[in-house]
Amino acid sequence: MASSTHKWNFAARFRRNAFGWRSQPALTRVKEAVAEIKKVARKDPVLAAEGAVLSLEKVSPALAHVDSS
Repeated sequence: MASSTHKWNFAARFRRNAFGWRSQPALTRVKEAVAEIKKVARKDPVLAAEGAVLSLEKVSPALAHVDSS
């Protein structure tokens, strides 16, 4: 299976409470993750879908304390 050989770069950047209250670094990392998923989607849509699910699993704990005001 292709997903076992692919290492997502964004996964390490979305640690729990990774951004504290700062929103700008969080926005940058989300944009980078979307770009990486889109790049993979051109060649392997199924792998990109797995990456999208992984990003959704990782993004909520990472953005828990980001200031949304």
